[in-house]
This record gives sequence, structure tokens and C-alpha cells, in this order.
Amino acid sequence: MAKYNVVMKWKREKTQERKRTIHGDPKTKKLKELSKHPSSLSGKRKQKLIRKLRREQKDAVEKGLVTMADVEMASAEEITKELVRASLTVPVGFILYPDTGSIAQRKERKSKAPAQEVDSMVE
Repeated sequence: MAKYNVVMKWKREKTQERKRTIHGDPKTKKLKELSKHPSSLSGKRKQKLIRKLRREQKDAVEKGLVTMADVEMASAEEITKELVRASLTVPVGFILYPDTGSIAQRKERKSKAPAQEVDSMVE
């Protein structure tokens, strides 16, 4: 068992070195921090954010600080930033299928034998 542990330790070291040479910093050979995956944004949350932005636009126009065109440009940038950050990336070739019932129902559907073919002329 001790020999196995030594071999696995050696393999792990080799893979770490390989990763550092490929993905690491060229000077320090340290791996970079991976960015966090974007969190999903529900429709309800998206609507709240849009309502909040519209309210802010309305207040800015009422105060007369900016023109309507400036407000629209700023809000469009903020919305796109929020949506891009929250959009969920799906790998290529990944297809979501709707749930087709429980496993028992699927097995039941598969287990039904097809109807026997009967020649109408024979009867």
C-alpha cells in the first residue's frame, strides 16, 4: 500500500507541474485564480432590476440633470452588464429535454408489447 501511495503522489506532482507550465504565470509558474461561474438570474429578479432602473431613469429626468437620451444609454449599458454577468453558459451539444414523467411511468411505457399483426384476409 505504501508503494501505491508513493506512485500516486508522484503522478499528482507531474500533473501539477504540467498544468503550471501550460496555464501558469510564465515567471512564477503559479496557477491563476479561475473566475467564478455566473449565477443564474430568475425572471422575477430580472423584472425587479428593470423596474429599479426605470425608476432611477424617471427620477433623473424629473430632476433635469440629464437628457432622456443620456438616461437611455446609461440604463442600456447597466442592463446588458447585469444580463451578461448573470447569463448561464451552456456547453455546445448540451440539450435540455423536458421531464417525461417518473422512471416507473417510462418503464411502463416501454414494457407494453406491440399489437400482433393479423392478416385480415385469414380471418
